[in-house]
Amino acid sequence: MAAGKRGWVTRPSERFVYIIYFVGQLIFNVIVSSYTLVYLLNAGISEVTAGAILLLPKIIDAVDDTFFGVLVDRVRFKKGRFLPWIKIASICMPLATIFFFSMPASASVTVKCVWVVIGYILWDICYTMCDAPIYALSTCMTNNMDERNSILSYTRISGGIGGMLASILIPMMYGSNGMNLGWSKTAIIISVLGALLMLPAGFLIKERFHGEKEEEVSFKELFASLTKNRNLVIIILVRFVFMLTMTAEVLSSVFAQYVLGNETLGSLLTMAISMPIIILSIFMPMLMRRFDKVHLHAASMALYVVASVIQYFVGYGNLGAVIVLSALRGIGYGGFSILSFMFVPDCIEYGQFTEGRRNEGVSFALQTFVNKLNAAVISSVSAFFLAMMGFSAANVTPEGQRGVWFAYTILSALGGIAAIPLLLKGYKLRDKDVAVMMRANNGEITKEEALKLMGETGNGKNGK
Repeated sequence: MAAGKRGWVTRPSERFVYIIYFVGQLIFNVIVSSYTLVYLLNAGISEVTAGAILLLPKIIDAVDDTFFGVLVDRVRFKKGRFLPWIKIASICMPLATIFFFSMPASASVTVKCVWVVIGYILWDICYTMCDAPIYALSTCMTNNMDERNSILSYTRISGGIGGMLASILIPMMYGSNGMNLGWSKTAIIISVLGALLMLPAGFLIKERFHGEKEEEVSFKELFASLTKNRNLVIIILVRFVFMLTMTAEVLSSVFAQYVLGNETLGSLLTMAISMPIIILSIFMPMLMRRFDKVHLHAASMALYVVASVIQYFVGYGNLGAVIVLSALRGIGYGGFSILSFMFVPDCIEYGQFTEGRRNEGVSFALQTFVNKLNAAVISSVSAFFLAMMGFSAANVTPEGQRGVWFAYTILSALGGIAAIPLLLKGYKLRDKDVAVMMRANNGEITKEEALKLMGETGNGKNGK
């Protein structure tokens, strides 16, 4: 990733700290998104109650994410638009995580539920602060599309490493089959590690490109501009629909502990899914130079769906087969995960080209909100579905174990089946057109010249 060869403008040290930031961020993401359900079950909270209290904070979260996105777009710090938020988040994120996992064991169920709701809201606010600005930062670090795509692709490698690292360490630390540290001490260790990896980005990265200074607008005008960006709405919906039934992440720890009988086997399952993501991330920049992101995105989702169905019918009696088929699912999920975060920057370029407004803060806050909404909804859906299928952590039966397996495989595939046609029919932007729009946005060519290059009926005119 040498600067200069292809017109890249960022320093190697900037790219390095930007990329390793996601190792820390995914550590925080995994401990909450993948382990909250088993954490609540271990604390004696029932499946139905757990599902309900995980949904409640999302009502408040919808407001705070939207407000924060507007705040990022309107507030101008002296030392940058996005870097100050990243510095603040790198300190607040570990504190919120430690609080969430420090629920008193002797407290009543009511107190535990209140603790979880408050802790989850605080964690959500901090995660918005550490997520939306870091993605928005990618749009002002460089104005080179190939450089931006490559940087974002490598963040999927680092994110995969962070997720895999957390998923290996956490089961080894909290459970009785490991170090038996409990959740509070586990959260402290994980949070310190995550913070150390995130902090350097706030001090070593430089903001270079913000486009022309935009006039102050009202909230109504801002969201009217955002909703006109049809491609942004569609790509956010595609991710939401696919992740709506992504039970594999949430239930891997439940499946390992209550079906396979050993929570540390969750580390093996996570490695089987994470390793393909890391390997695929290395080759993704090359693949994107040969194929459009939309086609790669659809193919990745299709592979995940097919592999999930096959895994269900093969069964879980053979651990080796479970691992191999989980790895195949990991390739499909890896392609989806890597690519899904690369579309919003393209939509921002499209918004500036068509409407004259970039709206980075609101756009990435919307992405962050949907990611967190998915995490909460799938945790709740998983909990409710397990209860409906007869599973109880307090009294595990063969019927309940089969319910976990069905949710872990078949239920997980349903979102992809719905998301693929939504992507192919609804999302109109293509990479070659975005590259032309970026040239116009950077002042290299006029808008009229850009429309001519894309064709009079191209996305620049009809992509709304």
